[in-house]
Amino acid sequence: MDDQAGLRTELPKWEGAFPIVSPNCADIAPPSVVCKRFPDGESYCRLERVDGLAGQDAVLLHRLFPDPDQNLVTLLQMMYGAKENGVKDIHLILPYLPYARADKVWLSGEVISARLLIKLLHFAGARSITTWDCHFLKKPGVHFFENMKLYNLCAGPELVAFMRAAKPDSLIVSPDAGAKYLVGDTGLFMRKERGGYADSRQAFRPVSKMEADFTVSGQPVILVDDMIAGGGTMVKATQKMLEMGAESVSCAATHGLFLHGALDKLHAAGATRILTTDTIPNPTALMSIRPHVENLLYSTGHFEVSEPRVSGT
Repeated sequence: MDDQAGLRTELPKWEGAFPIVSPNCADIAPPSVVCKRFPDGESYCRLERVDGLAGQDAVLLHRLFPDPDQNLVTLLQMMYGAKENGVKDIHLILPYLPYARADKVWLSGEVISARLLIKLLHFAGARSITTWDCHFLKKPGVHFFENMKLYNLCAGPELVAFMRAAKPDSLIVSPDAGAKYLVGDTGLFMRKERGGYADSRQAFRPVSKMEADFTVSGQPVILVDDMIAGGGTMVKATQKMLEMGAESVSCAATHGLFLHGALDKLHAAGATRILTTDTIPNPTALMSIRPHVENLLYSTGHFEVSEPRVSGT
């Protein structure tokens, strides 16, 4: 992380800016962009209602997952189109920031893609990014990373409150010290170690060890993390808590990628309840970021809430 990164209390305010909403966020706000595919798979993009953009700032809402590479190209097209129509600065709302886990070099020659992504978006005209629980920031607030202002919003307190409503006496545990901020000052955290890259075509380092220096015997446990991707961390943590005598284990995360059958693996490991937000639409996304995004878009003065919408494509 950039040495200039720091925690502050301010929140985004974009008075006078014009919202530009991707069709893959139609479940959150009315889309104002048309996205299609050419027969060869290339992206087609057209911004609607471009009159009045000249000389103004824009707030652009777009999901970068699934298909992060493809959706990144679409994002660059939307940003380029906005600039071509006279937009000054662009402020991005990207609910889940991909490539955020590629923030360190483990083997010589590896590309730190987290830095590359932020530099690319800054070069394309973005002046700030608002996201939820960015993996490499590890705390909420306003940070500066590669000359980009990053607003890192935290879903942890809402996830904990939602899950604790059913079992108020639950212990709140993070399966990774790096995600401890999600469980607050009274939460507990485990420590994990990863092994080397698996011998496969996928860049994947499995969890080799999971340790806990606290007791959970006879108590319900809620595990909270920033994301569930392949599920390795949550599966190991669930198994560890049950081995230590936990009454039950529930899992909550901001981002639910659920790759390679991760949801089934979690249930098989003994997780009784699984909850995520809809930063990435998925079957466990019972908590929506929509109210927060609407409040952010309200600050522009050019946004009105409409009726509930179907999930974006």
